[in-house]
Amino acid sequence: MSPVESYAAVPVSDSRSHYQRQVAHKLALLAVLVSLCALAMALDLAIGSETLSLHQVVQGLLHPQQVAPEIRVVLWDIRLPVTLTAAIAGAGLALSGSLMQTVLDNPLAEPFTLGISAAAGFGAALAIVFQASALAFLPLPAEFIVTGNAFLFSLLTVICIGLFAARTGLAPEMVVLLGIAVHFIFTAMLGMAQYLADADQLQALVFWMMGSLMKTGWRKVEILFVIVGAAVPVLGLLSWRITALRGFGSQAAVLGVAVKHLRMALLLLAALMASSITATIGVVGFIGLVAPHMARMLVGEDQRFSLALTAACGALVLTLASIFSKTVFPGAVLPIGMVTSLLGVPFFLWLLLGHRARRF
Repeated sequence: MSPVESYAAVPVSDSRSHYQRQVAHKLALLAVLVSLCALAMALDLAIGSETLSLHQVVQGLLHPQQVAPEIRVVLWDIRLPVTLTAAIAGAGLALSGSLMQTVLDNPLAEPFTLGISAAAGFGAALAIVFQASALAFLPLPAEFIVTGNAFLFSLLTVICIGLFAARTGLAPEMVVLLGIAVHFIFTAMLGMAQYLADADQLQALVFWMMGSLMKTGWRKVEILFVIVGAAVPVLGLLSWRITALRGFGSQAAVLGVAVKHLRMALLLLAALMASSITATIGVVGFIGLVAPHMARMLVGEDQRFSLALTAACGALVLTLASIFSKTVFPGAVLPIGMVTSLLGVPFFLWLLLGHRARRF
C-alpha cells in the first residue's frame, strides 16, 4: 500500500479526534502559563521593602476597605502599577519580537533589531539633556515629555525603515542591515548627548537606558493596556495569514495572502507596541527574543496558539525578572533591563550556537 493510500485509509474520525486532542493540549498549556503568570504577579505584589503575605495581597485586591490603610496604599498606589506594567510590557515585547521574527524572516530578530532602542534613547536624551521636545506643540504633562520624545523617535524610525524597504523592494535581510545602520547612527548621537550632559543629566539618562519599572504609574498602565490590548484582537484576526507567512514566506501569496501589505501591517504593530513600552519603561531587551521561541517549542507554528502563548511567556518572564530585581540585593531594586539581559544572554547564545537556529 502506497503512503497516499495508507493516509487515505485513516478514518476521518481518528484525524478529527487527534486534532481535538492537540487543541486541548495547547489550551491546557496556555491555561498553565496564565496560572503561573497570575501566581508570579501575586508574588511580585507581595515582595518589596515590606513583604506581605499572599492572603494580605488577595484581601487587599478583592476587599481593599478591609485591610489596613498602609497596606492598601502599598498595593494600589505603589506595587500594582509596577506589576501590571511588567505583565503588559512583557506580553507586548514578546508579541513584538514574534512579529519582527516573522517579518524579517530571522529567528534572532527582536523589537530592537531595527534601532528602536537607540532611537528611543536619543529621543529621551533630547528631553533630558537639551530640554527639547519634538512634541512641544502638544500640552503634555512634564512627566510625559521624555516618554513622548522616546516614543515618537522610535516609532518614526521603524515607520521610515518600513516605508523605504517597501518602496525599494529590499529583502528582509537587507532591512536588518538597514536597521543596524540606523542603530549605529542613533547610538553615535546618543553618545554625543551623553558627552555634553552634566553629571545629573548623565545619571538620569543612563538610568533611563537601563530600563526600570519604577517609572510607571496608573496613567502609563492605561496607555500600555490600550495599545497592547488593541493589537491583540488584530493579531487574532490575522493569525491564519501570519501562520501562512511563517510557513511559506513570500510564497504565501499563492494562498491569497497579500504578503507586502501583511509585512507592513505587522511591522507597524510591532513598532507601535515596542515603541510605547520602551518609551514607558526604558530599554528592556531579550524578552522579544526569548518568549517567542519558548512558545514555539511548546505549541509549534500555529499562530492561533503560538501568539497567545508568546504573550503569556513574555508576561511571565518579565514579572519573574521584576521579582528577581527586588530580591537579589535586599533594600535595592536593580534596573529591569539589566536583569532581563542577564537572564536572556545564555538563551541567546544557545540559539546562536545550537542547531535550532539553523533549522528555523
